Amino acid sequence: IVAQPEIKALVDTQIQTNSNELVDFYKRAGIEPARDIRNVMLFLDSNERPCILVNGTFSAKKISELIQTDKDLSAGFEITTIDGLQAVKNKLNASGNMIFINETTMAFGTEEVLKQVSQLSSGKAKNITANKAFAHLMERVDTDARLWGAVVTTPNWQSRVEIPVAGLQNMKTAFFSVDYDKEFTMDFTGLVEKKTELPEFADAMLNLLDAFRGWTASVPEMTELLKSAKVEDNQENMARIFIAVPVEQFKTTMAKLSESANKKAPEKK
Repeated sequence: IVAQPEIKALVDTQIQTNSNELVDFYKRAGIEPARDIRNVMLFLDSNERPCILVNGTFSAKKISELIQTDKDLSAGFEITTIDGLQAVKNKLNASGNMIFINETTMAFGTEEVLKQVSQLSSGKAKNITANKAFAHLMERVDTDARLWGAVVTTPNWQSRVEIPVAGLQNMKTAFFSVDYDKEFTMDFTGLVEKKTELPEFADAMLNLLDAFRGWTASVPEMTELLKSAKVEDNQENMARIFIAVPVEQFKTTMAKLSESANKKAPEKK
Protein backbone atom coordinates (compact mmCIF):
# COMPACT_ATOMS: atom_id res chain seq x y z
CA ILE A 1 0.00 0.00 0.00
CA VAL A 2 2.91 2.37 0.68
CA ALA A 3 4.05 1.88 -2.91
CA GLN A 4 0.90 3.61 -4.21
CA PRO A 5 1.98 6.95 -5.78
CA GLU A 6 -0.14 9.08 -3.44
CA ILE A 7 1.16 7.38 -0.28
CA LYS A 8 4.75 7.12 -1.54
CA ALA A 9 4.86 10.87 -2.18
CA LEU A 10 3.78 11.53 1.41
CA VAL A 11 6.31 9.05 2.86
CA ASP A 12 9.14 10.41 0.71
CA THR A 13 8.37 13.96 1.82
CA GLN A 14 8.54 12.99 5.49
CA ILE A 15 11.83 11.15 4.98
CA GLN A 16 13.41 14.08 3.16
CA THR A 17 12.52 16.47 5.99
CA ASN A 18 13.67 14.14 8.77
CA SER A 19 17.44 14.42 9.14
CA ASN A 20 19.00 11.77 11.36
CA GLU A 21 21.61 9.04 11.05
CA LEU A 22 19.07 6.36 10.07
CA VAL A 23 17.69 8.42 7.18
CA ASP A 24 21.25 9.12 6.02
CA PHE A 25 21.98 5.40 6.26
CA TYR A 26 18.96 4.62 4.05
CA LYS A 27 20.12 7.08 1.42
CA ARG A 28 23.69 5.77 1.33
CA ALA A 29 22.47 2.18 1.18
CA GLY A 30 20.16 3.03 -1.72
CA ILE A 31 17.09 2.00 0.27
CA GLU A 32 13.77 3.69 -0.49
CA PRO A 33 11.43 2.69 2.38
CA ALA A 34 8.26 3.16 0.34
CA ARG A 35 9.68 0.93 -2.39
CA ASP A 36 11.88 -1.58 -0.62
CA ILE A 37 10.23 -2.32 2.74
CA ARG A 38 7.50 -4.97 2.62
CA ASN A 39 6.75 -5.87 6.25
CA VAL A 40 7.39 -4.17 9.58
CA MET A 41 6.90 -5.67 13.05
CA LEU A 42 7.24 -3.84 16.35
CA PHE A 43 7.41 -5.66 19.67
CA LEU A 44 8.31 -5.01 23.30
CA ASP A 45 10.13 -7.57 25.41
CA SER A 46 9.20 -8.42 29.02
CA ASN A 47 11.11 -5.34 30.15
CA GLU A 48 9.23 -3.18 27.61
CA ARG A 49 12.30 -2.58 25.46
CA PRO A 50 11.32 -2.06 21.80
CA CYS A 51 12.57 -3.79 18.68
CA ILE A 52 11.66 -3.24 15.03
CA LEU A 53 11.89 -6.04 12.46
CA VAL A 54 11.93 -5.04 8.79
CA ASN A 55 11.61 -7.32 5.78
CA GLY A 56 12.00 -6.16 2.19
CA THR A 57 13.81 -6.33 -1.13
CA PHE A 58 17.10 -4.87 0.10
CA SER A 59 20.25 -6.98 0.38
CA ALA A 60 21.84 -7.59 3.78
CA LYS A 61 25.11 -8.50 2.07
CA LYS A 62 25.27 -5.19 0.18
CA ILE A 63 24.47 -3.22 3.33
CA SER A 64 27.24 -5.02 5.22
CA GLU A 65 29.73 -4.33 2.42
CA LEU A 66 28.69 -0.66 2.29
CA ILE A 67 29.31 -0.14 6.01
CA GLN A 68 32.79 -1.60 5.67
CA THR A 69 33.76 0.45 2.61
CA ASP A 70 31.99 3.79 3.16
CA LYS A 71 34.22 6.01 5.33
CA ASP A 72 31.36 8.10 6.67
CA LEU A 73 29.26 5.08 7.62
CA SER A 74 32.16 3.13 9.11
CA ALA A 75 32.79 6.08 11.44
CA GLY A 76 29.37 5.59 13.04
CA PHE A 77 28.83 1.85 12.57
CA GLU A 78 30.89 -1.30 12.87
CA ILE A 79 30.32 -4.91 11.79
CA THR A 80 30.14 -7.41 14.66
CA THR A 81 28.06 -10.43 15.77
CA ILE A 82 25.21 -10.69 18.26
CA ASP A 83 24.38 -14.17 19.50
CA GLY A 84 25.72 -15.76 16.34
CA LEU A 85 24.08 -13.43 13.81
CA GLN A 86 25.94 -10.80 11.80
CA ALA A 87 25.22 -7.40 13.26
CA VAL A 88 25.88 -3.70 12.84
CA LYS A 89 26.70 -1.80 16.01
CA ASN A 90 25.69 1.85 16.12
CA LYS A 91 28.51 3.70 17.89
CA LEU A 92 26.35 6.78 18.47
CA ASN A 93 23.00 5.25 19.45
CA ALA A 94 22.68 2.20 21.73
CA SER A 95 19.13 1.63 20.47
CA GLY A 96 20.17 1.81 16.80
CA ASN A 97 21.98 -1.53 16.51
CA MET A 98 20.97 -3.93 13.75
CA ILE A 99 21.16 -7.67 13.07
CA PHE A 100 20.61 -9.55 9.82
CA ILE A 101 18.16 -12.40 10.46
CA ASN A 102 18.44 -13.47 6.83
CA GLU A 103 19.32 -11.90 3.49
CA THR A 104 16.20 -9.69 3.40
CA THR A 105 15.24 -9.30 7.07
CA MET A 106 16.78 -6.93 9.62
CA ALA A 107 16.01 -6.09 13.24
CA PHE A 108 16.78 -2.82 15.05
CA GLY A 109 17.14 -2.26 18.79
CA THR A 110 19.44 -2.51 21.78
CA GLU A 111 21.96 -5.34 21.93
CA GLU A 112 20.00 -7.06 24.73
CA VAL A 113 16.76 -7.12 22.73
CA LEU A 114 18.52 -8.24 19.54
CA LYS A 115 19.92 -11.22 21.43
CA GLN A 116 16.32 -12.24 22.13
CA VAL A 117 15.44 -11.85 18.46
CA SER A 118 18.34 -14.10 17.53
CA GLN A 119 17.14 -16.75 19.98
CA LEU A 120 13.61 -16.54 18.58
CA SER A 121 14.82 -16.89 15.00
CA SER A 122 16.93 -19.94 15.89
CA GLY A 123 14.12 -21.63 17.83
CA LYS A 124 15.92 -21.37 21.17
CA ALA A 125 12.99 -19.34 22.55
CA LYS A 126 9.21 -19.55 22.00
CA ASN A 127 7.80 -17.10 19.48
CA ILE A 128 4.45 -15.33 19.64
CA THR A 129 2.56 -18.12 17.84
CA ALA A 130 2.79 -20.07 21.12
CA ASN A 131 0.53 -17.41 22.67
CA LYS A 132 -3.06 -18.73 22.55
CA ALA A 133 -4.60 -15.25 22.50
CA PHE A 134 -2.48 -14.27 19.51
CA ALA A 135 -3.20 -17.55 17.68
CA HIS A 136 -6.94 -16.92 18.17
CA LEU A 137 -6.52 -13.36 16.93
CA MET A 138 -4.82 -14.50 13.73
CA GLU A 139 -7.97 -16.47 12.85
CA ARG A 140 -9.86 -13.17 12.64
CA VAL A 141 -7.50 -10.68 11.02
CA ASP A 142 -7.53 -10.28 7.23
CA THR A 143 -3.96 -11.29 6.40
CA ASP A 144 -4.69 -10.84 2.68
CA ALA A 145 -5.05 -7.08 3.20
CA ARG A 146 -2.23 -4.91 1.92
CA LEU A 147 -1.48 -3.74 5.44
CA TRP A 148 -2.48 -5.50 8.65
CA GLY A 149 -1.41 -5.91 12.24
CA ALA A 150 -2.39 -7.50 15.54
CA VAL A 151 -1.80 -6.68 19.22
CA VAL A 152 -2.03 -8.75 22.39
CA THR A 153 -2.00 -6.59 25.52
CA THR A 154 -0.11 -7.53 28.66
CA PRO A 155 -1.76 -7.60 32.12
CA ASN A 156 -2.38 -4.09 33.48
CA TRP A 157 -1.11 -2.54 30.24
CA GLN A 158 -3.29 0.52 30.88
CA SER A 159 -1.18 1.41 33.94
CA ARG A 160 1.84 1.93 31.68
CA VAL A 161 0.10 3.72 28.82
CA GLU A 162 -1.70 7.05 28.81
CA ILE A 163 -5.24 5.96 27.89
CA PRO A 164 -6.74 8.69 25.65
CA VAL A 165 -10.37 7.86 26.55
CA ALA A 166 -11.96 5.90 29.41
CA GLY A 167 -13.05 2.37 28.53
CA LEU A 168 -10.14 1.44 26.26
CA GLN A 169 -8.50 -0.35 29.18
CA ASN A 170 -11.03 -3.17 28.66
CA MET A 171 -9.35 -4.13 25.38
CA LYS A 172 -7.44 -7.42 25.60
CA THR A 173 -6.54 -7.96 21.94
CA ALA A 174 -6.85 -5.90 18.77
CA PHE A 175 -6.18 -6.12 15.06
CA PHE A 176 -6.34 -3.78 12.10
CA SER A 177 -6.27 -4.03 8.33
CA VAL A 178 -5.99 -1.52 5.50
CA ASP A 179 -6.81 -2.35 1.90
CA TYR A 180 -6.60 -0.34 -1.28
CA ASP A 181 -8.43 -1.59 -4.37
CA LYS A 182 -11.69 -0.21 -5.75
CA GLU A 183 -12.23 1.15 -2.26
CA PHE A 184 -9.90 2.30 0.49
CA THR A 185 -10.93 0.42 3.62
CA MET A 186 -9.58 0.57 7.15
CA ASP A 187 -10.71 -1.61 10.04
CA PHE A 188 -9.54 -1.39 13.66
CA THR A 189 -11.15 -4.03 15.87
CA GLY A 190 -10.74 -4.52 19.61
CA LEU A 191 -11.89 -7.48 21.69
CA VAL A 192 -12.82 -7.56 25.37
CA GLU A 193 -12.81 -10.52 27.74
CA LYS A 194 -16.32 -10.15 29.21
CA LYS A 195 -19.62 -9.25 27.54
CA THR A 196 -20.36 -6.81 30.37
CA GLU A 197 -17.28 -4.80 29.36
CA LEU A 198 -18.43 -4.28 25.77
CA PRO A 199 -20.82 -1.30 26.22
CA GLU A 200 -18.13 0.82 27.89
CA PHE A 201 -15.56 -0.30 25.31
CA ALA A 202 -17.87 0.49 22.36
CA ASP A 203 -18.47 3.96 23.82
CA ALA A 204 -14.70 4.37 24.19
CA MET A 205 -14.18 3.51 20.52
CA LEU A 206 -16.77 6.11 19.54
CA ASN A 207 -15.12 8.71 21.78
CA LEU A 208 -11.74 7.81 20.28
CA LEU A 209 -13.09 8.37 16.77
CA ASP A 210 -14.63 11.69 17.82
CA ALA A 211 -11.34 12.74 19.40
CA PHE A 212 -9.46 11.92 16.21
CA ARG A 213 -11.99 13.89 14.16
CA GLY A 214 -11.42 16.85 16.47
CA TRP A 215 -7.64 16.47 16.20
CA THR A 216 -7.80 16.58 12.38
CA ALA A 217 -10.42 19.33 12.21
CA SER A 218 -7.84 21.78 10.86
CA VAL A 219 -7.14 19.47 7.90
CA PRO A 220 -10.18 19.67 5.58
CA GLU A 221 -9.10 16.66 3.52
CA MET A 222 -9.00 14.39 6.59
CA THR A 223 -12.28 15.79 7.89
CA GLU A 224 -13.98 14.83 4.63
CA LEU A 225 -12.37 11.38 4.66
CA LEU A 226 -13.50 10.64 8.22
CA LYS A 227 -17.15 11.49 7.56
CA SER A 228 -17.80 7.89 6.52
CA ALA A 229 -16.05 6.36 9.56
CA LYS A 230 -18.34 4.49 11.95
CA VAL A 231 -18.23 2.33 15.07
CA GLU A 232 -19.85 -1.12 15.09
CA ASP A 233 -20.05 -3.91 17.68
CA ASN A 234 -21.25 -7.53 17.71
CA GLN A 235 -23.12 -7.28 21.04
CA GLU A 236 -20.78 -9.89 22.52
CA ASN A 237 -17.08 -9.11 22.79
CA MET A 238 -16.00 -7.02 19.82
CA ALA A 239 -16.17 -3.40 18.62
CA ARG A 240 -14.54 -1.81 15.61
CA ILE A 241 -13.91 1.48 13.86
CA PHE A 242 -14.50 1.04 10.14
CA ILE A 243 -14.05 3.35 7.18
CA ALA A 244 -14.64 2.74 3.47
CA VAL A 245 -14.34 5.37 0.74
CA PRO A 246 -13.99 5.23 -3.06
CA VAL A 247 -10.36 4.86 -4.04
CA GLU A 248 -10.42 8.04 -6.13
CA GLN A 249 -11.48 10.06 -3.09
CA PHE A 250 -8.64 8.55 -1.09
CA LYS A 251 -6.12 9.30 -3.87
CA THR A 252 -7.25 12.91 -3.97
CA THR A 253 -6.93 13.23 -0.19
CA MET A 254 -3.40 11.78 -0.16
CA ALA A 255 -2.32 14.00 -3.07
CA LYS A 256 -3.56 17.10 -1.23
CA LEU A 257 -1.84 16.03 2.00
CA SER A 258 1.41 15.47 0.11
CA GLU A 259 1.10 18.89 -1.52
CA SER A 260 0.46 20.48 1.88
CA ALA A 261 3.47 18.68 3.42
CA ASN A 262 5.71 19.90 0.60
CA LYS A 263 4.63 23.49 1.20
CA LYS A 264 5.46 23.20 4.92
CA ALA A 265 8.83 21.50 4.35
CA PRO A 266 11.81 23.81 5.03
CA GLU A 267 13.73 24.91 1.98
CA LYS A 268 17.12 23.26 1.52
CA LYS A 269 20.01 25.71 1.27
